[in-house]
Amino acid sequence: MLWAGIVLPHLALDGALRHQLPPAPLSADNPAASLSTQPTGGSVGPLELIAAWAYRYSSLVSLEDQDALVLEVEASLGLFGPWPRFRESLTRDLRALGFRHRIALAPTPLAACVLAGAGRNVAITRDSALASALSSVPLSAARLPVGSCESLAKMGVHTLRQLLALPRAGLRRRFGPALPHHLARLYGECPDPRQCYQPPDFFAARLEFNHELVHHTALLFPLRRMIEDLSTWLSRREEGVQRFELQLEHANRPATTLTIGLLAPARDAAQLFELCRVKLEQTMLCAPVQGLSLLARDLPPFNPAPGDLFARACGDGSSWEILRERLRARLGEDVLFQLQPHADARPERSLRAVPVLTREPASGAMPRRPTWLLAPPVPWRGTVKGILAGPERIESGWWDEGDIRRDYYVIETPQGQRAWVFRQAGSTADHWMLHGWFA
Repeated sequence: MLWAGIVLPHLALDGALRHQLPPAPLSADNPAASLSTQPTGGSVGPLELIAAWAYRYSSLVSLEDQDALVLEVEASLGLFGPWPRFRESLTRDLRALGFRHRIALAPTPLAACVLAGAGRNVAITRDSALASALSSVPLSAARLPVGSCESLAKMGVHTLRQLLALPRAGLRRRFGPALPHHLARLYGECPDPRQCYQPPDFFAARLEFNHELVHHTALLFPLRRMIEDLSTWLSRREEGVQRFELQLEHANRPATTLTIGLLAPARDAAQLFELCRVKLEQTMLCAPVQGLSLLARDLPPFNPAPGDLFARACGDGSSWEILRERLRARLGEDVLFQLQPHADARPERSLRAVPVLTREPASGAMPRRPTWLLAPPVPWRGTVKGILAGPERIESGWWDEGDIRRDYYVIETPQGQRAWVFRQAGSTADHWMLHGWFA
């Protein structure tokens, strides 16, 4: 096996700074410029977030102390490319997440962490090269059992080369079994079984602000980071979110709860943030906001919609799902409807309004009917330049006293318009009835 060790030397600081607003001049018109936030307990911590992200690259991820993690990557090299390219992908993602880091590759998980923590940007792929790579590592970076490093320093032992030269039996008598066992794990002399990280079945995040916020705009930056974390966490689990809650916490009032619901699971950070932003703008703040929390429990499996290799993007790059959810967020969840074909041949009853569908209907599913259907039909008073199609006979409705027997035609007017007209079935008289106009 080959293990990638990722050490995060400034984890706590980076975890707090990534929620701060970008630097901006302080002024009375920009009260949010001095905003800072602090993650709180009971939420997905920075190390857990990075562990969830790491599952994109490996099915074996393990936390190492409080500032590092390891992932088995030998099985992933065939998918993500050779190690230099793989390492670049890890580095790019971690920078985007806002965490400073060090990375190393080694045959044992502990050695990968030790080399990364010592700042050794190395890729050790053979057991025979491991001892040489570790020899000059100072004991302060070797993650030794508590108290061992200080005692060894008093003995004049400062590097792993010097420590490895000492008899193991003597180390066991002086320091107990923990130190020799640590060295055996480090150099691959014994198995190093590890407990793989298992994320919870829900996502929860919470931030406290150092200042009370009275404007929606001051909440947008920390909210964006929170949504990005949710998207990263969902990607690891191959899940989407269909319903989640935002809570705006106040000092002396109950929290304001905003419920975000979607018709289909989603995990795109831009889409989820846009829905939250619209919902937030529609909310009247009853009091200054001191904290922001997000809770997502409704996490169904996520199946990305199949793409079309030759499909043209919309003018603004928005997909059907994004447009649909944006309209629902702005207009309300119960006011958006869609026409759907209905099993009735009568034009007046062939379509019906239903709550908006989770998928855009195929164009072939809609009957060839005018864009503008008149209700009721009116007598035709114009001139017919020519008949473009027809007759199409429709006979239906005898069972509910809505019987119709009509022959429909598509005609062209002298002005170039296309109309949908009919006359009684079998009739040859020019007594046309206008039922609709084509776009």
